[in-house]
Amino acid sequence: MSEELYDLAREQYERRYMAALAQRIRAIREERGLTQQSVARAAGIASDMVSRLENGHYTSPGLRTLLRIADGMGVPLALLLPDLPGPAASPESTLLALLNSIAQRAQPHELELLLDLAKVVIGRDRP
Repeated sequence: MSEELYDLAREQYERRYMAALAQRIRAIREERGLTQQSVARAAGIASDMVSRLENGHYTSPGLRTLLRIADGMGVPLALLLPDLPGPAASPESTLLALLNSIAQRAQPHELELLLDLAKVVIGRDRP
């Protein structure tokens, strides 16, 4: 598998993870009845940092920031972290992730073409 495909799969995994992290932080904050400002104040971080993280505009928070946010909400750090499977370990799973990404961006008529193409390619290798 090419390094480019692996990098693309890793990048897609990281985006999904960060989106899941953002949703998790927002859900926990709202469950606890906290505002973004109160979490930021309790965490000792900039007041817009929680908002940027929850809205996907702060895409690489450090461990210290996440620890502070967890502490500011009164929860263990592990509760903030989403349970997503790790990055693709095998070439096959990386290729499947890439294929899935392409399929998700396709229009309905393009999906039909992709399906037809897949049937031809897979059928070619089957007895």
